[in-house]
Amino acid sequence: MRDQIVSDFLKTLARPALPAPAGATVAALALAQAAALLSRAAGGDAEADHLTRHALRLAEIDAHAVTHDVPDRAQPAADVVAAAGEVVRVAERLLSTVDPAALVDVSAAAEMAGSSARTASVAVESRNGFAAGADAVAERAARVTEAVRSGAHSGV
Repeated sequence: MRDQIVSDFLKTLARPALPAPAGATVAALALAQAAALLSRAAGGDAEADHLTRHALRLAEIDAHAVTHDVPDRAQPAADVVAAAGEVVRVAERLLSTVDPAALVDVSAAAEMAGSSARTASVAVESRNGFAAGADAVAERAARVTEAVRSGAHSGV
């Protein structure tokens, strides 16, 4: 997955023969993109770079879990929820530190992270698990977006 061309990955994803739902895998990939977008907005950010790599690894782990007989298939998706919270935390931090022109990217990244958290949470539940915190992550992401929209770039 890491070195696969996007169009090839999308063709694989679209195949109905996948053995299990792949929503958490896609959520983790979106989360990796969100973290990369935060790094870009910050002009390079070590924590965002780390989260990009972490989310990509979670996508690979989840993809493996849904295509193989992994005993705890819910755990990779639960880890995506937790990582989404970290991505939103970075977005919150960047609200007051990045160039105002980059705040659109901060908002987009936060929204992607909120969506990833909720999507991964549904995947956890479908795998007979429970992932706490997805709604809180999405609510924090919405506050980041509202701060960007209102021009109140601090105090989120």
